[in-house]
Amino acid sequence: MNQKDKMSMTCKIDLAQLTHSIKGFNQTGEGLPMLDDSEEKPKSVVDLFGEEVHALRGKTARISDLIVSLIEKLKLPESHQHLLIGGKAVGEKVDETTTDLPSYHNQHHIAEVVASSYILGKRERLPHIRIAELIVAAAAHDLGHTGGSNSKPYELETLSCEIAIPILTSCGWSLEEVTRIWQMVVATDFINGVPSIRQTYLDTKTLPTDNENRLLSIQCLLLTEADILFSCFNSEYNEELSRLLSQEWNLPSANLTIKQRIDFLNRVTFISDAAKQLGIEERRLDLIASLQKQLPPES
Repeated sequence: MNQKDKMSMTCKIDLAQLTHSIKGFNQTGEGLPMLDDSEEKPKSVVDLFGEEVHALRGKTARISDLIVSLIEKLKLPESHQHLLIGGKAVGEKVDETTTDLPSYHNQHHIAEVVASSYILGKRERLPHIRIAELIVAAAAHDLGHTGGSNSKPYELETLSCEIAIPILTSCGWSLEEVTRIWQMVVATDFINGVPSIRQTYLDTKTLPTDNENRLLSIQCLLLTEADILFSCFNSEYNEELSRLLSQEWNLPSANLTIKQRIDFLNRVTFISDAAKQLGIEERRLDLIASLQKQLPPES
């Protein structure tokens, strides 16, 4: 039995139709293919992606298998097989962490961010080697998360890097490669990392497509967007994740308040070409509008 046959079936997400359709989108993202236009609410290929990833929450998903599945789709050159080996090793470290997991920042969240990073990287047309790095950074970004919040800038993000980088180094990753992982992971600090990387992404967009600063800024931005993508995907997903976050923070209510959810959504925005073309920014705005209708009238 080969490695693919041994792979956990729950993590062999068949994204063939999804990635084929994404490749077929034009530069503006117009004409998102409809998978079923007979329903009252037709499903786009992006809806299918959300359903496939959400289904992992009800299954025993192994992050290491998911990483292998996605990186193998990139067909990396033989000279970069260490990216797959290191990614699998980091995934196995995530798989080993099975006790005292936070309600939100756990393996389910990591699986969502890994899959989202793959899709955003493909849509942004990153070189496949850089997409592989992005996937590994997604797997590493919440390693060792305590369920709390940073008491100082980049605290939890640094902890994740300190766990992941020795693993990657032992798998043959170069200093330049692990440094990019570090920079991507620390960019996910919502307060300190996200605002600056958004600006850097905009500042470097006029540089040549193979410019190192531009490539790194894209990787960093896409990881920050993948990190919050499903909180902005639709009302049902937002409801579920908000409830888990309330539980993780030991709040007295079963869910975040409508105002808290709106405040969060107002603090984020999707600016990558990938997210815009996939309609994620429109989903965020639609979700805000939907939640605002649920606000209790002011007394």
